[in-house]
Amino acid sequence: DVEHAQALLGHLVEAARTASWVVLSGSLPPGAPADWYVVLLEALAPLRARIAVDTSDDPLRHVAAGLRRVTPELLKPNSQELAQLTGARAEHLEAAAAAGDPQPCVQAARQLIDRGVGAVLATLGGAGAVLVEAGGAWYATPAPITLRSTVGAGDSSVAGYVLADVDGLDAPGRLARAVAYGSAAASMAGSSLPAPDQTDPQAVTITRVG
Repeated sequence: DVEHAQALLGHLVEAARTASWVVLSGSLPPGAPADWYVVLLEALAPLRARIAVDTSDDPLRHVAAGLRRVTPELLKPNSQELAQLTGARAEHLEAAAAAGDPQPCVQAARQLIDRGVGAVLATLGGAGAVLVEAGGAWYATPAPITLRSTVGAGDSSVAGYVLADVDGLDAPGRLARAVAYGSAAASMAGSSLPAPDQTDPQAVTITRVG
């Protein structure tokens, strides 16, 4: 209800005062309005913490509509969500990425950069990921893995990106660690999340594509 939402908002803002990053991810709790991530973004905007958003469906559509007012530092869509945000065809993005051509994903992500998003990390499953910023675009291809579960892979990618940024890595380094964490999570059973020593960013191939 409204009272609980306001209480949670207050706790989040207070915790964010000393944070480097705030990650808003997943589906919204029952009873929360569909635009609640936009409300949170607006409340967090005056603080110094950078904000990452990883969600889908109606909450993601509201974030996109709210880009006129407030923008996250990082947006992490998969190919379906990137298509949803930009009007691209998801099957075209996926087919191109599977064939080793990241340019359709890069071009779609640039639409979001042009609307003020700091960086777009678009994860493409086994085809890797692209990272697009105002200053360039990079494509990452992971080492082969035995796929066991995709649950938590996207969350792990965001975690790898944020940890790399806190460590001061450049864009290719942030992308490599994001993909390494996502790949490690996908190779683990159930919803297990990888520890740093279970990831191998050096095994990720990074190519500048824009």
